[in-house]
Formats: sequence, C-alpha cells, structure tokens
Amino acid sequence: MIFLSQPLGVGFSYGSKEPGSLDPLTGSFLNASQSNGNITGRYPVINASAIDTTDLAAIAAWEVLQAFYSALPQLDSKVQSTQFNLWTESYGGHYGPGFFNYFYQQNQAIANGTQQGKYFEFVNLGIINGIIDEYIQAPYYPIFANNNTYGIKAVPDEVYEYMTFAAHMHGGCLEQIEFCAQVDTTTLSGQAVCTEAEDMCRDNVESPYYYYSGRGTYDIRHPSDDPTPADYFMDYLNLASTQAALGVDTNYTSTANNEVYYAFQQTGDFVYPNFLEDLEQILNTSSVRVTLVYGDADYICNWFGGEAVSLALKWPHAADFAASGYVPFTVDGVEYGETREFGNFSFTRIYESGHEVPYYQPVAALGFFSRAISGLDIATGKNKVDGNQGGTSGPASATHTEPFVPLPSTTSAAAASGSATAAATSSALGGAATTAPAAAVNNVPVMRIKKREDSSWWW
Repeated sequence: MIFLSQPLGVGFSYGSKEPGSLDPLTGSFLNASQSNGNITGRYPVINASAIDTTDLAAIAAWEVLQAFYSALPQLDSKVQSTQFNLWTESYGGHYGPGFFNYFYQQNQAIANGTQQGKYFEFVNLGIINGIIDEYIQAPYYPIFANNNTYGIKAVPDEVYEYMTFAAHMHGGCLEQIEFCAQVDTTTLSGQAVCTEAEDMCRDNVESPYYYYSGRGTYDIRHPSDDPTPADYFMDYLNLASTQAALGVDTNYTSTANNEVYYAFQQTGDFVYPNFLEDLEQILNTSSVRVTLVYGDADYICNWFGGEAVSLALKWPHAADFAASGYVPFTVDGVEYGETREFGNFSFTRIYESGHEVPYYQPVAALGFFSRAISGLDIATGKNKVDGNQGGTSGPASATHTEPFVPLPSTTSAAAASGSATAAATSSALGGAATTAPAAAVNNVPVMRIKKREDSSWWW
C-alpha cells in the first residue's frame, strides 16, 4: 500500500527542504533568517505554480510511481504484483479520474512500445465523498442544506433561496462554469474565466451555509465549532518516532498547504469539466472498476451531488445502472448503507457518516474496500462482478432517514436568526470572516460575504 502525498509540497512531499518555521497567521514558510532563529522544523520549499492543476499533478504522480517501481527490487524484492488500485477522497474526485485516465494513456503507450516504463494492471478506482463535477454538484448545496435525510434545515429560507438563485441566475454559478468549459485553460485569460466561475460558485452557492448554519463543513450533524474528526493525527505524524518509522525528515503540516491551494485556485481547476469526461473515458475504454462511496452527513461533498454525478455519466451501461436501483449495503449482517451497482460501476451511500467515511464507519469502509479490490459485489460481497452484466434490483431512490440531535440552544438561535457574529464565525471557520447587511436583487437577498483569507474549509 502506497500513501502518496501530492501535489508537491503537501503532507510529507517536497521539492527541496529547509529548516525554518511557519508564519502563525498565514501558514507561509519562513526560513532561518526570516524567523529570527525560531527554528521549529524542516519544511518543504516549493514553487507551487509549477504544479497548479490536476492534469499537471497527474504527470508528476506518474513519474513518482514509475520511479518507485523501478527501485522496488532494491527496496523489497518480494513485491512483484503490478495490479494497481487508486483510492482518493474529497478533491480526489478530481485527482482520481484525472490521474487514472492519464495513467491509462501512459500504460497504452508502454504496451505499444512508444514509451518506456512499468506496465500496470489497473483494477479499481475508488472515490470517497469526491467533488467530481462542480456543474452537476453545486446545485445540491442549497438542496442538502435545506432538506436532507437527517431532517436538518440548516439555513433560513432566505439563505436557501439566495443559494439557489446564485446557482441558476444569469451570470451565476452554472452559467460561468459553462463559460469556463469553452475557454483554453492553458492560457492565463482562460484560467481567469474559470477562477471567476469558481469564486462565484464557492462564495455564493456553497459558502452561505458556513456563515448562517452554525453546522459543520464535513458533518452536518455537528456544530461548526466542534469540527470532526479532530486533527490529532498531525501531532502523531510529527513525532520523531513516527517520522523515523516512515523514513521522513520534514514536518507534516496542513497550514503550509495554503500555498498549494492558492496556486490551484488561481487556475480555476476546481470547476474544470474534464473530470467527468475522464471518468466516462475510464468506464468506456477499460476494464477498470469504478466505486463511488459517500458518507450521508457530509455537506461539502454531499451524497446528493455524488448520486447526481453517478447518474449523469455517459457509458455503455448508463441506462442499466440507473434502472438497477438500491439494495442494502451490509457487512457482517449489519446494514451500513445502500448501494446501486451494475457491472464495473457502483454508487454507495453510507449512513451516519461524515466526509471521512473510514473515520466514521471503519467496519463499513473496510468491507467496501476489500470487496472493491477483490472483484466482489459491493452490496453483499458474495458475488464476483462481471463488467458487462449483473446489477442490483431495488427502489430508484435511497430513502433511509435518521433522526438528529439539535445543536446547543445558543448556536441554534444564532443560526435561526441568520446573524452569527463575526467572532463566532471566525472561531468556527478558523480565520477572519465577516458578514455585511443583505441587499436584494429581484427580491432575493444578496449576502455580501467577505471571502475568507485561508483555505481551511477546502479539502
């Protein structure tokens, strides 16, 4: 199992490294002279603009993979398998399709002799709560915030109406994504169009929930000032004993990711349309299995949008997949969710799980993972999967509901009034944020939301 920290500069990855510290306000790297001798660790030094799109990240990841496998005889000669499964989460809805499609193209070039390298047998692409296509998924932010399977009405009616209006209005989120799809994203002018679309969608369709709901980004059941899961893992990964076991000598930090985040944001990569096309290409031209799984309490990559993507894909068995319907997803006799599956493609909703399914439902996640890489049906794990036939048979909709625990009264009151204080918002979201009085356009409130200065709600 390979854990790949990418794009370059995130996690433990680096281009070069240097002792220093992190600016406590911006998260930017400060070298020894800039930090006045306050050396807190060794950090990556990168040029974030060198890899600022998913397509460029795919090239770098392929080169790393090839280099790793070329060194395997020296690292561990017992590892002989060339079977390859790729698992991603969140923005992995971009990385997964983009990487796998690029890897497949390189594989074909190796097979026909036009390129040198290690040939892989690609088996499965797994995407956990992924943002795959903003055009399809963005309209489900207001829908999920207002009417979900937990019975939580997270935002006031006027906020819901604004989010919906911002998605569909002339010059709004969806129309701007359509403009992005028409430009050359290798040019600065084209990237600027896509960046504007990204800002429009994230600021006005997605983000009002963060300011007015009082609820969590990754788990709608939690208050926003009680983020889940906790980030204790960062302390663990920065223990000297852990780093020695992993063979790394750089600090693991998420705050340094802001540099990478802004580089991607400036290209508009978030709203590029090609990741849906990449997924279709995988299903249309290869025997790779594609398994989508979504925790049903996540807001930022909610399962409503994930399901919509699964039904929008154009591939030979799209109609068969849509007609298959949902059946219970069970592990050891316990129902953890619902699955729709046909051939090599499946969509699974996991109950009582936020963004990080393996954290919330570890037994279900392990069962799902094992079945996917072993070629067994997702719902039961009892049947071998045939890429061209065989599907689930059940209702067209996943209708399971769960009760929820109301937020503490003080938070509920603030959310209900739609006027949480800037201080509370700053605390909940981990940075400075303010709201201004609403104006109105065609009787729909326009909440002038000041853009955040960091990327902490971005995955």
